[in-house]
Amino acid sequence: MKKLLLLGGIFALIVLVVLLVSSKERDYILTYDFNGYSITESYDLYKYKFNVKKDDIDIDFAYEHKYTTKRKLVKELSCEKNEQEYNECKINVFNETRTLKVKDNKLYSVFYGNNPGSNEEVLETIDNIKVYDKTFTPLVWNSHGFKDIFNNKEYNFIDKEQYDNPLTYQYNQYLLVPDYNQSRTFNIFYVIDIKKQKLEKWKLSVKLSFDSYFLGDKDGLIYLFDKENKKEYSISIDKRKITKVSNNNGGFVYNGKLMNYSLDDLKYKDLSFDNNEIYNYHIKDNKLYYNYYGSTKDIEVFDNLKAEKIVGVDKDKDFVFVLSGDTIYYSNSSGVYHKSISYFEWNFSTNNKVFLFSN
Repeated sequence: MKKLLLLGGIFALIVLVVLLVSSKERDYILTYDFNGYSITESYDLYKYKFNVKKDDIDIDFAYEHKYTTKRKLVKELSCEKNEQEYNECKINVFNETRTLKVKDNKLYSVFYGNNPGSNEEVLETIDNIKVYDKTFTPLVWNSHGFKDIFNNKEYNFIDKEQYDNPLTYQYNQYLLVPDYNQSRTFNIFYVIDIKKQKLEKWKLSVKLSFDSYFLGDKDGLIYLFDKENKKEYSISIDKRKITKVSNNNGGFVYNGKLMNYSLDDLKYKDLSFDNNEIYNYHIKDNKLYYNYYGSTKDIEVFDNLKAEKIVGVDKDKDFVFVLSGDTIYYSNSSGVYHKSISYFEWNFSTNNKVFLFSN
């Protein structure tokens, strides 16, 4: 009996130690010198962040990596002036190198000022849409649904012609589209699976107002707020499940974590999720920028393309789709961009009328 009690005590002690270690606060911040640069290294349970300072250089970087107990993680760091008088700064962490250009205290992408340029050859024209590149498959709104122009496949489910398409959401290989055959409210979503080239009709357990908007997605769930009924829902496309997540005290918006907001805030402010990706793109004064996770420092992506609108972002592959005139380009954080497709009508609007999927 004593042995059993002793073994039980040892087991309980081991469990306690494991729990203490697993729950130990992992956030940390550390400042040290490396090759004459001052580095501030930090981890916040989501991603690693690094600030590099020396003279007029002040740069932020971020990396997504599983937690490690190691510290002082920078392996290589250098800044050298090139022929265009940019300081080209390189940092290597986790065997992954990031590069930025610095000039007059402004930050630029790798190829800024020396962009390889974009492809100009039209491969083919389909339904008056010029195709320059087939890296991504576009689904284009045709007023009755969507058309996969590369595979000549139509997903038509709207009986009466519908020019506007204000409420469609792209998630992974799916498009989630409300039933515009209904008016004011709807209880049907149409789900297009681009990989399976399949259309499904999903009848909901609730009725939603067309006066709704999508806040974003997190951990496999898409969040929608119904303004008219002041209710927030989570939507699982994989499980074909919709769940009310708000109550009289409010709903949720993700900003590093799910935070509570009042129903009035959700109704009148059109809030959206901030998933804090490694690269967070935005447009300002017709220029495309990104910030690293946790940073407010703008990095200008390219120098010779007028960016009018972000059409979409492929988070997994670090591609951003940018509208310039009637043409959609795709670019990445390095600043290399390519023409994808162009269509005259996109001079006027692309709002939920074209979605691009990785092949």
